[in-house]
Amino acid sequence: MIKVVCMLLGLSLGVYAQAADYAYITNQGEDTVSVVDLQTQQVVNTIHVGRAPVGVAVDKRHHKVYVSNVEGHSLSVIDMRRQQVINTIALPIAPVGITVSKRGDRVYVADWYHDTLLVMTAEGETVAQVQVGHAPGGLQLSLDDATLYVANRDSNDVSVVDTRTYKETHRISVGQHPFGLSLSPDGQQLFVVNVYSNAISVVDTQHHQVVSTLAVGDHPYCATTDMTGQRLYVTNTGEDSVSVIDLASGKTIARVRVPGTPEGIAYDAVHQQILVASWMDNVLAVIDGERLTLKPAIKVGSQPRAFGQFVGHTE
Repeated sequence: MIKVVCMLLGLSLGVYAQAADYAYITNQGEDTVSVVDLQTQQVVNTIHVGRAPVGVAVDKRHHKVYVSNVEGHSLSVIDMRRQQVINTIALPIAPVGITVSKRGDRVYVADWYHDTLLVMTAEGETVAQVQVGHAPGGLQLSLDDATLYVANRDSNDVSVVDTRTYKETHRISVGQHPFGLSLSPDGQQLFVVNVYSNAISVVDTQHHQVVSTLAVGDHPYCATTDMTGQRLYVTNTGEDSVSVIDLASGKTIARVRVPGTPEGIAYDAVHQQILVASWMDNVLAVIDGERLTLKPAIKVGSQPRAFGQFVGHTE
């Protein structure tokens, strides 16, 4: 009996040890993805993908990561358990923004040069093409996956797309050059990062209208909230900082200096820290979520972008 208990305990500990949280950082300058173990704060793998990877999206259900290769005109599909590319999907477009449905059965890709949204199956079959605004970039699904928001940089608006009919239902005017998008944890607010306006447009997702505008730093790029929706974190590429906004008051409560040209950003809820890809300094900056101070940076590949939802969990 003791032997059986010990065997079962050892097996459970072994399974637990294999579970981990990772950040998948696209390195545009060297055509790779750095896999960062968020517990050890170390790069544990470097995966070669297509040319000039930018966007990243995690399929949590099937433990896959989709990477958009803008110059490679393709998507790389990474198996999170094996940490290797298992499929390369050739595209007729130069993909930038990318996201995946919660069920993992639909992949949405922004066609930067043709003002369209590409809807695909997980295997790479095109299901639909949706006409949106000019130069679509950031993509964000609603909590129920019924609605997709598309940031259209050159038409200064956000397309609202019905994912059941693949039709654009609304077009919301925002600030100048919207790019990154983030959704509040309750799904009631969409945060639109306006690069040239140095501001965030806060959109009421029920009524599809801007309800407030939040000032941030110079040339903001991406945004993310904490797990409670109390704070919004915004990367400011023009001044190497992250704005921390208290959403109840709409005021900036801190501006944290980070390494050069911060772009992609994500909140690591397990370790309560903010992860920032710094394009110029080739590092993943780490901010303590409670103290709002910098932890030691993690060296990654050349010109990291990490545009999208880049944190994933394996079991």
